[in-house]
Amino acid sequence: MLAALALFCWTCALLLGTGVARGEPLPPGVNLSTATSAVPLAGASQFLIDRGGRLGAEDLERQQAALPFAVRPAGHQAVLVGEDALWIRFVARSPVQSVHWQLELAMPGVDDVALYYRDAAGLWVVQRAGDRVPQAEWPQRGRKPVFSLSREAGREVVYFLRIRHERVPFSGALFLKTQTDLVEQEQQTLLLLGAYFGLAALAIVVATANALVYRDRGFGTYVLHVATMALGQAGITGAGGMLLWPEWPPLNNPMTFFMPMLAGATGAWFVRTIATPRQYSTLLDRLAVGVTFALMAVAAFDVFVPTLTGFDLSMYLLILSVALVMLLLALAMARGDRHSRWVAAGFSLVVIGGAFPVARNFGLFPSGFLSEYGLMLGSALEMPLLFYGLNRRLTELTESRARARALSVTDPLTGLGSRRKLLRQLQISLERARSGRPFALMVVELANHATLAREQGREGLDRALVLAAALLKAVVRDIDTVARVGDCQFALLMESPCTPEEANAMATHAVAQGLRSASAATGGATLRFHVALGLLPVSGLDAAGTLHQLLQELRLIAPDASKTIRTIRG
Repeated sequence: MLAALALFCWTCALLLGTGVARGEPLPPGVNLSTATSAVPLAGASQFLIDRGGRLGAEDLERQQAALPFAVRPAGHQAVLVGEDALWIRFVARSPVQSVHWQLELAMPGVDDVALYYRDAAGLWVVQRAGDRVPQAEWPQRGRKPVFSLSREAGREVVYFLRIRHERVPFSGALFLKTQTDLVEQEQQTLLLLGAYFGLAALAIVVATANALVYRDRGFGTYVLHVATMALGQAGITGAGGMLLWPEWPPLNNPMTFFMPMLAGATGAWFVRTIATPRQYSTLLDRLAVGVTFALMAVAAFDVFVPTLTGFDLSMYLLILSVALVMLLLALAMARGDRHSRWVAAGFSLVVIGGAFPVARNFGLFPSGFLSEYGLMLGSALEMPLLFYGLNRRLTELTESRARARALSVTDPLTGLGSRRKLLRQLQISLERARSGRPFALMVVELANHATLAREQGREGLDRALVLAAALLKAVVRDIDTVARVGDCQFALLMESPCTPEEANAMATHAVAQGLRSASAATGGATLRFHVALGLLPVSGLDAAGTLHQLLQELRLIAPDASKTIRTIRG
């Protein structure tokens, strides 16, 4: 009686420890024929959850008749905590020795995986892989765990697969495939990954150049976002563990969990940079900053102290940051920002693609192509859209700055250069003149401007000034500079070396042009020009002093003087 009670208690404890309520006999063996190259194990394998990870392969082999194994269906998910282990049992038989069959775990990023089986001599064959194991110790280097099956023809072999995977529900599919099929499939996948990382590298290089050349913060934050997203994808897809840090397994989890969170934070910072929410809401701007830094802080803490709570909190903050990003972009588009729609389109694709791995992490979606590559595909489409939007934004900003710079050195009424532009060019000419290159500066005043304003009003005077500017511009050569330096004063800088005779001839020509200017634009009146001509350089005078001296000479010409040209010599 006591023995029966003890046996009952031991059985109950074992059932509770494994977390499964029923048992199954050994599954039927999978016959690996040459007619196929891939066999899914869904429905042909059994699983057992070992709470606390107390069981070993020998324990399972010895007690498998009593242990509560259950058939593992397609899409099965297992939530493992701490040292919990998921055991999967299957039986396979290979008819020929020439075909190399392998077990593929179709889910990169698994913490620790080990395959156990006995060879013909009864000895255990153990193969181990996973993110906690250096690639040098994997039975076959790659992005995903791949194990070789027994190559003994005709013998039925029982396999035990132990999986440890914390925080994220494990739902990876298992396949038995020939080595040839696996190699071809992996080559296609690596081609896809190479295209993605090549696109990311190109975007980073070009955007970095734009950020440095144009000093644009938008392209700078774009570089951070693309780089962190690419590193996150290197961790999620297993490409980083295979190629970048194969012997540093401690980097796998940070790259898989932290980098996508950091990509979400840099994405929020990028949108804040280009959408500038501070323009219409200081509170919204502070919220964007707060969410960004909170996401980085929680994700960084989770790297050093990994917990299920910290991971869940990071995921919720990531979802909040995405919602905030879309809100900022919606507000920017509502304000008429045409370029934000390209950024919104790019982030929408990332949100759609990232929804699958997020749903998998919460146990709402099984592992598969979309959960593994959905975010990468969304990111690949996002990069050119964001770049195009940034480039259009930069082009508009550059044109606006160019127009602003042009206005600062251009007279808005006549279209001539401003006083500032003339002084800068005059100073350059004075410095050149030190090597013995004389030049001339002619300052012209519309002497009858008061009469024109009185008879025709301000509009008539403005028309006369525009006509005067056109006449004076026609007098000089293309290499010379014409500028408006006062209300009714103009300056003509003849930069190339010229003789006094050539300068006087040009001044006389300018006066004559004004006297022949009677037209409807001036109400039939002529434009009377007074000219102060400087044969430069003048010793002891800089650009501002030279211009001031010539303006003073203009004031010495009487309004009704017959001689309208005064000359100063260096």
